[in-house]
Amino acid sequence: MKKINYRHAGEIHSGILEEDMVIVQPHGQRKSIPLSQIRLLPPVIKPGKIICVGLNYPPPDRSEDWLPPPYPVLFHKPASSLTGSGSAIVLPRISRKVLYEGELAVIIGIRAKNIPVERALEAVAGYTIANDLGAADIEARSSQWDSGKMFDTFCPLGPTLVTPDEIPNPGNLFIKTKLNDEVVQDGNTQEMIFNVPYLIHYISQLTTLEPNDVILTGSPKRVGDSHDPRIPLKPADKISIEIEGLGCLSNPVVAEEVEGE
Repeated sequence: MKKINYRHAGEIHSGILEEDMVIVQPHGQRKSIPLSQIRLLPPVIKPGKIICVGLNYPPPDRSEDWLPPPYPVLFHKPASSLTGSGSAIVLPRISRKVLYEGELAVIIGIRAKNIPVERALEAVAGYTIANDLGAADIEARSSQWDSGKMFDTFCPLGPTLVTPDEIPNPGNLFIKTKLNDEVVQDGNTQEMIFNVPYLIHYISQLTTLEPNDVILTGSPKRVGDSHDPRIPLKPADKISIEIEGLGCLSNPVVAEEVEGE
């Protein structure tokens, strides 16, 4: 099942996506709305937490003495960074190096604390696609990434929440990112250093996971054998991320407008 949130006639609604139609049941009556007539919103509107995992894919040019991180490397994004598929990514005026990261996102469905690895997937409400945007030049100002990750529109999420019955194995999904129709990231979730069940288990030891919390699981930074070929975004670009079974998250890119200019 593919669940969506959308805006129609100025109001927020929820529905089920079937091909190019949104199926809703107001007052118990089935109704279909063409996808072209609505504005998609993130599958989760106001999550309590957006927890991101860094360095979760090995570099393709790693040396023999390369060692994976011993524990997941975590950081956060605020809920105000969320935007939906089709909405614009806004490049902040203070940055000249905004980079994209296509990622599998996990949406939590139940309250989970200290959940065992073997039961971790029971906590999943569904999966979706995320673009973990970051202003690399702002990140470089400090020893952690959060300052470059928190801008408005820097966490596109969607287009749908796909329920676990359609994604029985989140550990073997192809990920592909395209910038203006050119492939710029290409990988598979089986390359993750820490897989989805372990991430849920580990994070639940640090904090109580609640329904609608979001976990971004990391990004493969390669095309074939090319290491980290990401190109800074510019106005008029379009960035699209495809994950097997989850559809395509696509967003145009615009410059930040300042009042009075």
